[in-house]
Amino acid sequence: MTHTEKKKVIESLVNVPKTQKRHFWSREIGSLNILIESYPEDIFWKGLTFPKLFDSIIVLRSGYYAKELQKKYNLYKYDIPEKQSIELGEKSGEDYVYKKKPKTILDFLS
Repeated sequence: MTHTEKKKVIESLVNVPKTQKRHFWSREIGSLNILIESYPEDIFWKGLTFPKLFDSIIVLRSGYYAKELQKKYNLYKYDIPEKQSIELGEKSGEDYVYKKKPKTILDFLS
């Protein structure tokens, strides 16, 4: 992932401050690089969204949002298993004959 792509990912997840951007970008890209080691898929990072923007991407490294990030990555990597076909053999045994129980007194007496 290129440096500009990393900036776009960070801009989609974090509120970028208006001042002191040099320190902000170095910290955020460093944290993103650590996260990319754990979750290396570029397409995953480009499509990643959360309901709100964070103050820093560091919140994705531990705690609640780390678990949410893991869940989103697991959903991204999930492969639907192939449907197994069940082959039925020949019929064996006798059919069950259902005996109707009387529901009313008239049915009982007749």
